[in-house]
Amino acid sequence: MDFGKVLSRAWQITWRWKILWVLGFLVSLGSGGGGGNPSYSAGRGERLGGFEVPPEVGGFIIAVACLLFVVAIILWVVSVIARGGLIAGVQQVEDEGATSFGQAWRVGVSRFWTLFGVGVLAAIPMIVAVLVGLVVALAVLVPLSIAAGDLEEWAVAAGVLLPALVCGIPFACLLVIAGIVLRQIRIYAERAAVLEGLGWTDAFARGWQVLKENLGPTVVLWLIFLVIGFVLAAVVMIGLLIVGAPFLGLLLAAAFVEAEAGAWLLAPMACGGLLAVLLGAVFGSIVETFKSATWTLAYREMIELAPEPAAEK
Repeated sequence: MDFGKVLSRAWQITWRWKILWVLGFLVSLGSGGGGGNPSYSAGRGERLGGFEVPPEVGGFIIAVACLLFVVAIILWVVSVIARGGLIAGVQQVEDEGATSFGQAWRVGVSRFWTLFGVGVLAAIPMIVAVLVGLVVALAVLVPLSIAAGDLEEWAVAAGVLLPALVCGIPFACLLVIAGIVLRQIRIYAERAAVLEGLGWTDAFARGWQVLKENLGPTVVLWLIFLVIGFVLAAVVMIGLLIVGAPFLGLLLAAAFVEAEAGAWLLAPMACGGLLAVLLGAVFGSIVETFKSATWTLAYREMIELAPEPAAEK
């Protein structure tokens, strides 16, 4: 594989078809979504941290938590669709010479459930591993809690803790490796679902097949992205220092003269924070688009040499 050609072409597509940045933004936005999990009733005044919470406040908190949960689900759905749209957009540029947000988005919508199934298959082993880890952790913590007030029980607790540590550290390392492998299988499986039209189980198997047959190029691309990530992190840090220097100077000046933080200080800081968020969103969208385009172009080259996938059942 000509890595220079793949990377340069991915950048050309990223810079030429800026409409894909919108999809990249949606992918990055949905990837960080989370949901609330309220666990108390607001039917009457409750005590929280020593303070009584009025029913109205408790109801408002639950309502906000539910709203955030719904928003998180929506963002996640949009993110999955956008992932498929980014893959389809690159394919359309390569095969048809052009793309649009609507064309790419429609493909993402049509492949949503397949991409969802791929994500579930990739997550199941990690979920099982985390549950096993929790069970082991509880098996260790319970004897330790019992032994906390009795020195004679520490020998028994140590007999449980030391084997758990010996087994737990390699298990954690294997967990990290498994997470990396599953993430890469998902990357290839998503492209198998969009580019080859496979169902979610066949796409996942195809992703594993492509990874096995192209392990060397995959590792090289990971190392390239690792280097790019370090460079981008350094650039971002330098940019933050440059942008934040004036505001840091204002804070130091205010502290030196013992002045209160009035509008003259808070307004520039708010504007600077908003500017940083906007620039970060644009930057993240470009990076997400470039990464997706690179993996899509690499996958297209890989499957040209790989055996034809089995017919979908």
